[in-house]
Amino acid sequence: MTCNVIKVDRVCSVGEAAALERLGVGLIGVALDADPRFEDGRVVDVDTARDIGASLRSARLVAELDVREYPADALRRATAVAADFVQPIAGAVPPRSMQEALAASGRKVVYSGIEIAHDEDPSWVLSRYNDSPDRHSAIFQVDVLPEFPDSWEFLRDKSPEFESEFQIEDLNLLAAEHNLVVSLNFTPQNLAEIIGALPGILGIGLTLAEAATRQDLHFIRYEAALDVLRSFRKLQFGL
Repeated sequence: MTCNVIKVDRVCSVGEAAALERLGVGLIGVALDADPRFEDGRVVDVDTARDIGASLRSARLVAELDVREYPADALRRATAVAADFVQPIAGAVPPRSMQEALAASGRKVVYSGIEIAHDEDPSWVLSRYNDSPDRHSAIFQVDVLPEFPDSWEFLRDKSPEFESEFQIEDLNLLAAEHNLVVSLNFTPQNLAEIIGALPGILGIGLTLAEAATRQDLHFIRYEAALDVLRSFRKLQFGL
């Protein structure tokens, strides 16, 4: 049982990052700006983000930033924390000048906040990024069927009953053309099944939060995330 990349967003301390890295997390996201979807204390300052990045042994740092109003400042802070990736908050697309500056610095973009509803037309999921020059190298993090608490079970069991519904195969087809990180209702019981059913994805994404402003999105509390990752680690090594 393998997974190319495990990504965890909104990590807020060196201790959390170390524990997650020990469990195989390869991309550690830190929120340098508030995300309107969440209500908690997981936003960190530049110094904390820099400390988290410096503590990583092999994982890479993702700076989650609001690039909409002040892209130059967002780029400055990404540089200050030595981020390997920049992840615009709220599904924003950086202006072309910022995309060019990121490419020149060797940093890649993670496009997140991409939601796939149960009746989504697969051709529309990533259509807003068709004109982005980095669309072939960027990572696309998709939140699949966030309107359902049991999103994986719905996708697996209910969607096949209706041809027009978004299907597992649609996800695999998207993954064949893009670097896709998938978010679902991961649990210790379903994670291995999900990864097995989605062989083409780049990896899985967990978003840490204590509370959300919406009900129709996936997030997970830190201790629950550790439980999921420990379970998967055991499966990987046959423990």
